[in-house]
Amino acid sequence: MSPTNTVPPLSPYGTFTGDLFQYKTLPSLVTFESSPRPPPITSSTITPTTSSSINTATNHGEEDGYLSPHKCILIGGLSDGLIPTPYAKDLEIACHSIGWSLVQPMMSSSGLGFGHGSLHRDTQELSHLLRYLIHHRKAETFAFVGHSTGCQNSVHFLKYGDEDLVEKIKAVALQAPVSDREDAMLRSDYDENIAHARSLVEVGKGEEMMPRDTFWAPITASRFLSLQDFGGDDDFFSSDFSDEELRLRLGHIGELSDQNGLRVLVAFSGQDEYVPGCIDKKRLLERLCAAMKCRSGGGGGGGGSSSSASGNIMPLMLETGNHNLSNDVGNDKESFVQHVEVMLHQVLN
Repeated sequence: MSPTNTVPPLSPYGTFTGDLFQYKTLPSLVTFESSPRPPPITSSTITPTTSSSINTATNHGEEDGYLSPHKCILIGGLSDGLIPTPYAKDLEIACHSIGWSLVQPMMSSSGLGFGHGSLHRDTQELSHLLRYLIHHRKAETFAFVGHSTGCQNSVHFLKYGDEDLVEKIKAVALQAPVSDREDAMLRSDYDENIAHARSLVEVGKGEEMMPRDTFWAPITASRFLSLQDFGGDDDFFSSDFSDEELRLRLGHIGELSDQNGLRVLVAFSGQDEYVPGCIDKKRLLERLCAAMKCRSGGGGGGGGSSSSASGNIMPLMLETGNHNLSNDVGNDKESFVQHVEVMLHQVLN
């Protein structure tokens, strides 16, 4: 059969029905929201319809029907866009079953845009998204499900996002929170590439592109260092950090759990192909969760740490899963989605 007659596979990650809309104009950014069916109508939920309420609904983009106040934001990894993971459809079904909608945003960093971006830019754009959903899509409660670099986005937003928005995030699932740096360090030219990127940044040329053979996508020196240098902005999950270094990067999560009841699921794949084989994945998962459960000691300038909200931060080891759970030889994809569903259900109760 000639290539022109080859039948492409049916959308492998599922087909979605919902609303596609623009949440930011400069630059133009869109997101896709698939909403659950409205809850059953009872006499207690019926309210008189007035011309003003109809106008308000139309202005808020509700002309197409029911909008859930509970929004689960699915954030993919490097080069991802809409439908970023094999479990996206399963996650949508789980969300709808308990009254949550699923939101899949496109950001400037989607596709290959990450190469000239930063976590700070992503956080700003996610802030635009959440504010749009609040003002025009009836949002009251948010959850983040981050895959790969989407984990960095989630952790970064919890630390640097606007306080009023962070307070509305009640659950975060981190699926494949792995270190870009430790994978890159396996390359024989790692030190040479880091040195070249640093030399560009030092002379004010951090936005210049790296040579083509240093990375699989176009990338600036600044973003290259963010992903691959020790202590870069994206370097949250490396196994060679001390416990204190991990706490400094992740301890704010435990503080939010104490303050706002934030629930966190940390899911690590036992067969993640982007984690060097020498790393003890179970031990790393334990250390990541322990760092999240620690927070700065109060008062006295002692700089110590104390335990925090351990019941709200849950580790999940997916023994046979790969990086994006596409192999699914041990039902790890279903297990992950089920754990997310339980967490989202707990938020509402």
